[in-house]
Amino acid sequence: MNTENPGCLTGVARAVALVVVLPVRLLWDALVRCGRQLWRWVLAPVGRALGRLVHHLLVVPLRWLWEWVLVPVGKAVWWVVDLLVVTPLRWLWEWVLVPVGKAVWWVVDLLVVTPLRWLWRYVLGPVLRVVGAALAWAWRVAGEISRAVGRALRWVLRHAIGRPLAWVHRVILAPVGRLLRRYVWEPVASAARAVRAAAREVRTALFGGPR
Repeated sequence: MNTENPGCLTGVARAVALVVVLPVRLLWDALVRCGRQLWRWVLAPVGRALGRLVHHLLVVPLRWLWEWVLVPVGKAVWWVVDLLVVTPLRWLWEWVLVPVGKAVWWVVDLLVVTPLRWLWRYVLGPVLRVVGAALAWAWRVAGEISRAVGRALRWVLRHAIGRPLAWVHRVILAPVGRLLRRYVWEPVASAARAVRAAAREVRTALFGGPR
């Protein structure tokens, strides 16, 4: 390849690119122009016509229905509900339920709440405070008595049982145990060891030693 003349290669490359790109650019420009004309003379007028059609067929009737049917009917219905339900309920609440509730609460306060408050303040409260103080004092004194009884029981058990048992163990059981170990257990153990040794010797004499 001849690389000494880059201008020739550039010209060839540009010519090939122009041959390839030119049809595409011509097609693109034609589509753009057709699209503009289509939008200007077809799509935009059709869109405006459809908008006017929708406005006259849907928006205007719905607006008329809202203004001349739904709003008056809603107002009439609310007027009927207010006249037949809300106003009687408000009157019933203001002139019947509230006065009756106040009267009932006054009776309950007079016959129940006030006597209970007086009973708690002047009878139950003082009695419960006295009883609580007495129970706390009794609990504290009972604890002191319990600790004293525990100390007395420990002293009695130590002097009535612990010391006699210790004396019996020290004076009787321990010496007897030492005598039994020295004069009974040790001779018996020595005799048992002698018997086992004699038995081994007899077995060896009769049957020979272990293989």
